[in-house]
Amino acid sequence: MNYDNPAARLLFILERGKRISTNTNCRDAWQQLIGPTDSNAILISRLGKVMELPEQVINSIKDGFPNQGNTWSHWESQVNHAFMVQNLNENWNSFISHIDAHSINYLKLASDLLQSKSNTKILEGEKLLSVRADVQAVYEDVFTSDLPDEIKKYVVRYLRKILTGIEEYQITGALPLLDSIETLIGHSAIDKGYHSFLTNSDLGKRILDTLGAMANLVTVAVGIPQLSQAIVLLPS
Repeated sequence: MNYDNPAARLLFILERGKRISTNTNCRDAWQQLIGPTDSNAILISRLGKVMELPEQVINSIKDGFPNQGNTWSHWESQVNHAFMVQNLNENWNSFISHIDAHSINYLKLASDLLQSKSNTKILEGEKLLSVRADVQAVYEDVFTSDLPDEIKKYVVRYLRKILTGIEEYQITGALPLLDSIETLIGHSAIDKGYHSFLTNSDLGKRILDTLGAMANLVTVAVGIPQLSQAIVLLPS
């Protein structure tokens, strides 16, 4: 499935959810679907991002297919109602019982509709995990480095955003990753010290290499020219 189609992302989560026993604890079911975590804050944050998907789907349909009309009313109503009445401390039935067959079928139609105008591709799991390991290694090296605080805080913040984006890719798609990569690269245009760090230090060059590998994946996924070319051309 294509994670840069919001209808496909929502459909994927709901179809997997339909296969989970209704007697499962609701919180545990969500952790199976959107990633295990010991942090309630992270779980609720991810749930919030799932709850945003219906609006993203509707906006995408309005933008790409303005003559469709209100074809989303049934599934939107059912999904939003399920979120509002679920109880994380009770069983999974408190959520999934509200997702009926009609909602799944209508979402499938929405997914196919959006995909018909899309040139996006799927990020391959193995490559994504490989790049994640590289990002994590660079993140740890920057965190323990003696870089000036301003540069360190900036780089750490956006590398953390990239790591989060990888972990939540099945919910949010590749665009948050692209935004973080563009921000890390683009900041060099207005910060001379940061630019010098990226282009004239071994750690900075490692960051550029890692961002280049990440950009190669992400730009293919979202269907735009490769951002890694801009990284290679970054003046020293």
